Amino acid sequence: MNKLQLIGLVGCWLVQLTAWAGEPFAVGAIPSNLSAGAAAVMRIQEHTFQVKTVSEATETVHLAVTILKKEGQSYAKLEVPYNKRSKVSSLEGTLYAADGKMIRRLKRSDIRDLSAVGDGSLYEDSRVKEAEFTYADYPFTVEFRYEVTTTSTMLYPGWFPQRDDELAVESAIFRVILPAGQALRYKTLNQLPAPEVTNQADGRAYTWQLKQRKIAEHEPYAPYFTTLGPGVLTAPTEFELEARKGTMDTWQNFGRFLYQLNEGRDQLPEPLRRQALELVSGETDVRTKIQKIYGFVQQHTRYVSIQLGIGGWQAFPASVVAEKGYGDCKALSNYTYSLLKAVGIPSYWAVVAAGRNTPDVLPDFPESRFNHMILCVPLAKDTVWLECTDQHSPVGYVGSFTDNRHALLLTPEGGKLVRTPVYQPADNRQNRIVTVRLAASGSATADVLTTYTGIQAETVESVMRTANPDDQRQWLYRQFSIPNFTLSSFSFTEQKNTLPTILERLSIQLPQCATRSGNRLFWMPNQLSTTQTLPIETDNRTAEFRLATGYMDVDTVICQLPAGLGVEFVFEPLQLRSRFGRYEASAKVEGNTVKYVRKLVMEAGLYKPELYAEYVDFRRKIAKADRMQILLKRKELNE
Repeated sequence: MNKLQLIGLVGCWLVQLTAWAGEPFAVGAIPSNLSAGAAAVMRIQEHTFQVKTVSEATETVHLAVTILKKEGQSYAKLEVPYNKRSKVSSLEGTLYAADGKMIRRLKRSDIRDLSAVGDGSLYEDSRVKEAEFTYADYPFTVEFRYEVTTTSTMLYPGWFPQRDDELAVESAIFRVILPAGQALRYKTLNQLPAPEVTNQADGRAYTWQLKQRKIAEHEPYAPYFTTLGPGVLTAPTEFELEARKGTMDTWQNFGRFLYQLNEGRDQLPEPLRRQALELVSGETDVRTKIQKIYGFVQQHTRYVSIQLGIGGWQAFPASVVAEKGYGDCKALSNYTYSLLKAVGIPSYWAVVAAGRNTPDVLPDFPESRFNHMILCVPLAKDTVWLECTDQHSPVGYVGSFTDNRHALLLTPEGGKLVRTPVYQPADNRQNRIVTVRLAASGSATADVLTTYTGIQAETVESVMRTANPDDQRQWLYRQFSIPNFTLSSFSFTEQKNTLPTILERLSIQLPQCATRSGNRLFWMPNQLSTTQTLPIETDNRTAEFRLATGYMDVDTVICQLPAGLGVEFVFEPLQLRSRFGRYEASAKVEGNTVKYVRKLVMEAGLYKPELYAEYVDFRRKIAKADRMQILLKRKELNE
């Protein structure tokens, strides 16, 4: 390289550096190690939550995200929730091109003000302000600034700036400012360093920072908080909700606040109270009484979401539910509580963080992350849990929505943190019996009877109750990976039991049930319950992995062979054992019938990261065993 070329190259660098210095959101200014593999890069996040008094707080956010490709478009969308206790006092946005030059600002007409009412909601004051930039040429950058003021200080924000696998973080700062004399309760997670604590004119500030965070490798089955990357949960000690003051330093104190918020709302109309007593008249068994009261609630009420004002935490009076015939989870739980109380059965309201993908509360960090209420009925030697929003659940069944997690019982003495029921593999069962009539050509017809119980019944029950016959048929086609099969008929039947139980009957035609090769047929007996997907392998895993639900699958396949066709080879019985579960498969010949039995039991649990490779290997062995074949051969005339 001669001097002239060198001078020209240095000049280009200087021009580029000058451009980047003048345009802070230029894509070229992103370090290459951050953009590598990312869908988006968080350029700036400055998040400040300032508590001014026990009844007033302000949240201010400034963020800029560079969208590198189409997969990152969701980061160009902003949603700011609010309600009658909070106000979005400002919201601004700007769009920048790849070189960092401004393209346009967000107009008032670009901001959508939407109801946040969900399905099944009747009354809610929850709303959301929504804004999104779209731009044809990737990459581009969006910048947003907004401020929210609130008169409720019960909910402090959490901070997880790198909550997705595809997002890299260049710079993120979170600051919580409290009035002088108050201390912040917080819990750092995933190796976030301790905050810098400083005293300033308007109080004490707690500051966390994250810088230069590359995208993280996706680790399947990781516990929820682990997937969010380094972050922190924050919560108040003293708070106010709709002019009601409370403390949250312990679960007992927070539970006492919620109990007092809901006590005294159990008065029933006198005719209804007498009806409840008549309903259980003559019964001596407490469980039977509970079942009758629960059945009455299911028959005479329906669920709607009501989230007006303090209604997000306080139940409507039982008399209102009696009059209207509907209520939200709190209202229906309180209504059931009131009916049980009327017949002499004590119970407790219980709040939970519900939902299969909702993280459980942390026992050592009291906070208000609950979103649902159920009812707990303690007995002498057992406990009955009631999901009061479900018109079909058996008494005592709470299902995957609230199973195996912490619940806060609301008692006169305060809150008590307990655990909801854990369902064992035998509770969550799929029992399938398949009768196959095989033709010499390899085609077949089959009748299938599958009994689903517990959590394994929930999806099937939803399809049965909510989908029309055409959608049910299409759903069934998607459940099996059998080539070119035809579903001739199907039906679903509910069976009353202590666990949800659904019977599914199918008649199917299988044009390629067995593969023909000369005078032989290769038949795979397990065609309906084969392993569809395998866990993704990961290198150097760091996160624990969670298998959320234990379950049991039992398949019995009885194949009637046509005349002239015999069995040449049957695989030996197979057993697989691991800490994660067990698998058994066997086949035997009885005259012109082949009987195949498969049993898979998987255990729920939280496992160390170094065991993940063992889990992947176990699932791969199961997938291989699921495809074992039996060799059939045409009989010779003299056989």
